[in-house]
Amino acid sequence: MTPATEVSYRKLAEHFYKTRLQGEQPTPKRIADALKAAAPKYRPDYWRRLRNALAFDQKSKGFKDGATRINATANPTTRLGSEIAIKPKQIRVKRLVEADERKLADYLNKNGDTESYYAVVIAKVTGARPAEFQSIKVNGNSIYITGAKKSHGGVRGADRFMVVSDLEAKLVADGVQHLQSANIGAIQDRIRAAGKRLWPQRKAVPSLYSWRHQLGSNLKASGLDRKEIAYLMGHQSTASVDRYGNRKTAGGGNIPRAPEGTSFDKIRELHRDPPTAPGQTKKNINTLQTNEIKGSAKKLTSRVKPGNNSGLDYSP
Repeated sequence: MTPATEVSYRKLAEHFYKTRLQGEQPTPKRIADALKAAAPKYRPDYWRRLRNALAFDQKSKGFKDGATRINATANPTTRLGSEIAIKPKQIRVKRLVEADERKLADYLNKNGDTESYYAVVIAKVTGARPAEFQSIKVNGNSIYITGAKKSHGGVRGADRFMVVSDLEAKLVADGVQHLQSANIGAIQDRIRAAGKRLWPQRKAVPSLYSWRHQLGSNLKASGLDRKEIAYLMGHQSTASVDRYGNRKTAGGGNIPRAPEGTSFDKIRELHRDPPTAPGQTKKNINTLQTNEIKGSAKKLTSRVKPGNNSGLDYSP
């Protein structure tokens, strides 16, 4: 678990105690009961993340038995035969147009919301998940992202390197610095609120995941191998690439690339297929801290596929 995930988990837990327990002592039973009661209000994946956060928080405070009990709590909405309705998926914008990007960027800049602006920049350049923003490392024009969606015994979610343009690398580095102590959840809420204010008649407005889906579409339209696309998007299976769009939903902009010589052997067709190689090792991560990556980053600039850089003007 990354330090950024630990911070995120603690914030989730504290918010849950405050809003769901309403001042009562957070005993394992109360937490489990409140977690089950709140299940219809959350999507199953978020509810599972919330349960993980609560178990982590209790364990970190020395309550191992309580953490075990919380982890054993089952979601009543997904239980076999349950008549409790599962919260429907939120309608997400998966395709962005230049005019909307510029309008949102102008709004965020006008209101002095530098954090949200840089969050959008990071999402646009890297396609990273919001939970991964604060753990991103930049050296030269090479970016390293620690995967936040690791599950199923490590066979889902992945760390990755990517090479981008010098300008984009600088913007991402500046953005990561601005977001180090930021509340990512609050930023997501502000971007959603900005979207509703700018486009009140729309059923769905852009979120940070919109730029992730847009980059996924752009990568697919670029003709890159599916394994490299899966790698760049932080997946261990090419099947996950299918969730992104196609040439019809692709837009302009630079396309990041994996460093030359990156092994994609760990990328599988299906999640249930066993990994065929150990993939990225700790040596890859440590390399980012050495002069070696600085030299190689210059050689890898040619792997960045140029585009028209439409959308955000990158001038906060």
